[in-house]
Formats: sequence, C-alpha cells, structure tokens
Amino acid sequence: MEKLICPHCGKPGISVMQKVCLGPAWAATCKACGKKVGVPYKAMAMVALPAFAAILVSPFVHPFAFKVALWIYASVLAVALHTSRAPLVPR
Repeated sequence: MEKLICPHCGKPGISVMQKVCLGPAWAATCKACGKKVGVPYKAMAMVALPAFAAILVSPFVHPFAFKVALWIYASVLAVALHTSRAPLVPR
C-alpha cells in the first residue's frame, strides 16, 4: 500500500488508510520516525462540505433510493477530498 510523506522526517511513513482515519483530534504515528501527525481543522471543514450539502438537499430528493445514492456519493467525495486535499501536519 502506498505510504504518504511524513511532515517531520520527509519519508514515507503514513498509509492512506491511516490518513482516512485522522482528524484534528486524532493523530497517527509515522512508521519511519515515530512522531505524531494529524490534519488541521480547516481541512476538516473542507471535507465536511459534501455532508453539509447532502443534509441540505436530501429533504427534497425523492424516491428514497436517490436519497441513499446522494449520501453514498457525499461519503465517497468526502473520503476522496480527505485523502487528496487535507495536508498532513506535525502534532
């Protein structure tokens, strides 16, 4: 599995799955240097935008299958934004 670059040591030490589980309150440990990394609060606000959009739009979406598809799409988009746009920062 591809490793992401640690902001402390500059070596690949964080997996993509670890980054998906990161948040401003949760940190991961770099496998290369052992230091903690996380993501900033501002990045999480960007990641939450698809969920907020789905909350606003879903009451107007019918039938229920389209509503489920909207939430699945919002979830996939949020994970894609988190993995591609949220930067890793030292903790």
